[in-house]
Amino acid sequence: MKRALAAGVALLAMLISAQNIATAQSAIEVTSSSAQSDFPNGLTFQLRATSNSTFEDVRLVYEIGIEGIRNTSVPQCSGTTSVTCRDQLSGGRRDTIIPGAEITYFWRLTSGGETQETEPQQITYEDSRFEWKTLTEGNMTLWYYDGSEDDAREILVAAYQSEQESAALLQTTVDYPVKVFLYATAEDMQPAILSDNDEGVVTLGEVVYSDTAMVAADSAPEAIARHEVAHIVQRAALPGAYNAPDWAIEGMAVYMQPEPLSNQRNAIESAIQDNDVFSVRSMSSATSGAISGNVSLFYGEAWSLVDFLIETYGEEKFAEYFRAINSGAGDAGALEQVYGFNQDGLENAWRESVGLPPRDAPTPDDSNIAEPTSDSPDELSNGSSDETNVGLIVAVIAVTVVIAASLLGLGFYLARRLN
Repeated sequence: MKRALAAGVALLAMLISAQNIATAQSAIEVTSSSAQSDFPNGLTFQLRATSNSTFEDVRLVYEIGIEGIRNTSVPQCSGTTSVTCRDQLSGGRRDTIIPGAEITYFWRLTSGGETQETEPQQITYEDSRFEWKTLTEGNMTLWYYDGSEDDAREILVAAYQSEQESAALLQTTVDYPVKVFLYATAEDMQPAILSDNDEGVVTLGEVVYSDTAMVAADSAPEAIARHEVAHIVQRAALPGAYNAPDWAIEGMAVYMQPEPLSNQRNAIESAIQDNDVFSVRSMSSATSGAISGNVSLFYGEAWSLVDFLIETYGEEKFAEYFRAINSGAGDAGALEQVYGFNQDGLENAWRESVGLPPRDAPTPDDSNIAEPTSDSPDELSNGSSDETNVGLIVAVIAVTVVIAASLLGLGFYLARRLN
């Protein structure tokens, strides 16, 4: 009995020892973990860790801003059981990092078949070129480095009013802090945003994250601030994967300005006078206004469409339209559900309101043509269709003959083999 008990104790000790050895073999110790902001290059992350076994995998896991979308990155590491790792998220377009972005990150390390995660850390990407000052109104903070405090406060007040008015229009709330970065010039702002000013278009404002607006003070900064903050409110109203068409998004943002900018109003008034406006279908994407000569018209017409809907049918229906979009109805479905017409019906109702004749025929969804040509689209379509049908019939007959001949030849071949 004593021998059996002694043997059992010895076996238990061996098991505990083996467990301790296995644990020791896979033990991971993080000796340092840090991140550094390096504008405009991005963020640099560094890690040092040791283990009793070779590291099989090291990953940087991070989330950018309020969107909270998780990403993983494989850093550059040196060493086997003692590693030094480095990773970089580039500023600007490549990794979608702009000043004010708050990045939450941690490391996921695998060694000896076991995986361990570090505690989450946070860093804010900063534009270190300037000495920033801040002003706050409600849930909104304005960062600025140039000009007087009074001028900066006027822009902050305008931005905050836009948030309140946009939220009331769309019947939504923005229940998180909002940041506005005010740059003295568009040139100063350029390294901090994603837009690259292609096609000669100078960007005066931008919203990348749902809580951050960038504004340049070159021209009408209060109007630009109101415009960009309206986009933040729109994102609060459309938190899911469903998005309103660009004419509604940009049109409402212009509607939130004190008035359209002079170039926007002049462009739409001139286009109406010449009967040379965009089709509503083509304005579902902002590519209609991607060329510098079209930008003012795109924004001016988008504003005119939204102004028509709100002034004719009321704010309640416009909010209902956004809710229908958010429920997944799509642009045409939401318009029909709320207003009783689709894009073509909206276009002709709006055209009538500005004194234009109705469009003769709907244009394709992806068309960027402002108006149909004098040639009838129906006649051109019918002629092309007849020629296509004749060609298709001939092709079908030819293929049928070939198949029949092939089957007949196969039959003769099999008959000979069987004989």
